[in-house]
Amino acid sequence: MEKKASFNLAGKEEFEYIMEVFGRCTDDYLFLLDLDEDEYSISQRALEKFDLPSAHFSNAGKVLEQVIYPEDFPALSEDLDRLKYMGGTEHDMEYRWMDREGRLVWISCRGVVIQDTREMSRMLVGRITEIGSKRKADDVTGLFAERQFQLDYKKIRKKGRRGTLLRIGVDNFKEVNERYGIEVGDGVLKMIAQCMEQVSGTERCYKVNGDEFLVLLMEDDVQEARKKYHQVRILIEEQRREQGYRNFYTISSGVVGFSSEELDFEDLSNYSEFALGMAKKNGKNCSYIFREEDYKAYMKSLDIQEKLRYAVNHGFEGFEVFYQPIISVKTEQIVGAEALLRFSCGEYGMLSPGIFIPILEESGLIIPVGEWVYQTAMRQGMEWQEMIPNFRININLSFIQICKSDVVSGIMAAIRELGINPGTVLFEFTESGMISYDDSVQRLLDVLNENQVKIALDDFGTGYSSLAYLKNLRVNLLKLDRSFTSKAVSSDFDYKLIGHIVDMAHSIGMGVCFEGIETEEELTKLRMLSPDYIQGFYYGKPVDRQKFYEQNIRSFSNA
Repeated sequence: MEKKASFNLAGKEEFEYIMEVFGRCTDDYLFLLDLDEDEYSISQRALEKFDLPSAHFSNAGKVLEQVIYPEDFPALSEDLDRLKYMGGTEHDMEYRWMDREGRLVWISCRGVVIQDTREMSRMLVGRITEIGSKRKADDVTGLFAERQFQLDYKKIRKKGRRGTLLRIGVDNFKEVNERYGIEVGDGVLKMIAQCMEQVSGTERCYKVNGDEFLVLLMEDDVQEARKKYHQVRILIEEQRREQGYRNFYTISSGVVGFSSEELDFEDLSNYSEFALGMAKKNGKNCSYIFREEDYKAYMKSLDIQEKLRYAVNHGFEGFEVFYQPIISVKTEQIVGAEALLRFSCGEYGMLSPGIFIPILEESGLIIPVGEWVYQTAMRQGMEWQEMIPNFRININLSFIQICKSDVVSGIMAAIRELGINPGTVLFEFTESGMISYDDSVQRLLDVLNENQVKIALDDFGTGYSSLAYLKNLRVNLLKLDRSFTSKAVSSDFDYKLIGHIVDMAHSIGMGVCFEGIETEEELTKLRMLSPDYIQGFYYGKPVDRQKFYEQNIRSFSNA
């Protein structure tokens, strides 16, 4: 297990003094970024070259945005969010700063997060090294570096030629360094460089971005580029076999066909980075050929992410909690509601949860948004409990919230501060998320159970169903998804299977809720299986709080 450093907040000024003293002994700029207070300290010498207000300043994000090259800032901002919200511990990036003359300077920024005894991110401490603006060769492999690639492509553009760019990257290279050591990691890079030069023939190879390589092919043939990637893989496998498989690693590649008249250097670089990223996302150790429609979808997701981040930083503007009724089968009366997150913005209107929730999870923004949701939903549930005693509110939890934040403390604090009856609060999490089940999940479940907060396993039967989950989780409710229940209307096998699930759940003290009930036929047939609750469009779609009140609560207030 990784050992995390800790520190005393009262010693911050002393730490900055030590940083400044050591800063006089190196050509690097030492820095300290307070992730909570958004304060930044840097070696005094940095002010000579870069237009910073002082060696220590507040509103670090806004100040740095003025110094960092605009096209590089979003990636930096995303990585800092990862450190702050996702529990990241290391920062290692290359990007561009603008000096006082407006010239671009490549820098390498590396640092670690120092954490307090509560294990909450506090400060990013590290060093900034000027790589320079004219670096042409890579020290480790001897291949040409990105600067030379930029110059070569500029010449190609003047001639208006077409070609293909092959970008190769080492999968999980950080793990190679951590497992075998930096010396072995450098050896891996050298071996890949040799294999690429052997395959590329007269085409020029380049080393870029730490563990990535480029081959510029002067023929418009993406399949030929992919063929060269596979040839490199074969050569690497032969080398590893000769070395007795002392280490293991794989490579992925992205391929982009281009017309130099239409595509500038930055676009080509961005396209190839995206293509390599897609190859790694698709399972690694494979190749992906650039498709413009995929790239547009990716850029849209980045734009949505920026809008989500803006909304979080501006009072959760655009976020709203909708509610869907939950009906008791025994009384045929409403007994609660599921709180469902919605988001809308001017450009895209109301976005599907299937689009924006994965972006929230990938960016870590689900942590602050999720906290806002359960506070909002509990507050609303208390209001409706004045008209419907013991009205229950169901709230969804993401496994990112559970594993990357102290969500259980936040939940219990909200319950205490609001004064809501914990027995009327139920948290749902999906069965598919159980693949990442760990101690943080068990702690959450234990604390919620100890405090009489209810727990539901959502979408049961659609993921990695296991009786071990039911044994270990001690949930109060199983929710069967529509993709499961809808088949029971026409399939005798599915109908009997669901019936046995209901019987099993009841025999061990668990309730059952059927989701996605839309028609009278479904309701009539499935109700015969004796579930405890029904939820679906038949009784009501998710709507905002006011419509939910009008449709489901008002009649009780007049009773």
